[in-house]
Amino acid sequence: MNNEDLEDIATEAALYALGALPAEKARAVEQRLQSGCGFCAAQVERYAAVAEQLSLSVWPVAPRPELRQRLLDRIERCNRESQLEHMKIVRGTDAPWIKMPFPGVEIRRLIGDKTLMVRMQPGAVFPRHEHPEAEQCYVLEGSLTDSDGVTVYTGDFVVVSKGITHEPLHSLTGCTLFIAYAD
Repeated sequence: MNNEDLEDIATEAALYALGALPAEKARAVEQRLQSGCGFCAAQVERYAAVAEQLSLSVWPVAPRPELRQRLLDRIERCNRESQLEHMKIVRGTDAPWIKMPFPGVEIRRLIGDKTLMVRMQPGAVFPRHEHPEAEQCYVLEGSLTDSDGVTVYTGDFVVVSKGITHEPLHSLTGCTLFIAYAD
C-alpha cells in the first residue's frame, strides 16, 4: 500500500469512529476490520479514543426551541415512515361494511379475503358454508350459536379446521366477529 492509500484508510477510520461514513463505506471498513487488518483496527481504535475525548471536552448546549422542535418533528416523521414500511394500517373509514345477500349480515374486508370482520344483527342467520381454509374467529361482542347448539360469547376464540362444512349459524343477540384465514 502506498501513502495515499494509508491516508484514505485513516480518513475513513476517523469518519467511521464518528459514525459519519455513508453505509456502503462503513460496510467496507467493517469488512477490512473483520479480515484482520491491523492498520485499520489501530486507526479506528485511535480515532474512537479521540472522538470520546472530544465529546467529553465540550459543554452541552441546548438548541433554540424552534430548532429542537424541528429536529424532534423530523425524528418523529422518520420513525413513522420506517414503521409504515413494515405495517399496514386499515382505518375505520378505509373498509366499509358490505351487506351480504342474507338479511342482517355484513362483512368488512380488512385485508383481501383473508382477514375480515362479520357483523350480525339480532336474529340474523349465516347460511351453510364451506371452509376451504382453516378459520380463526374471535368474538368481539355478542354471541353466535351453531346448528349443534354450541354458543360462543364475547371474548371467545374459535379455530375451525380446513375442509369443514358449517351448517347455518345464528345470533340471538347480534354479534361482531374478527375472522382470519390461515394460508
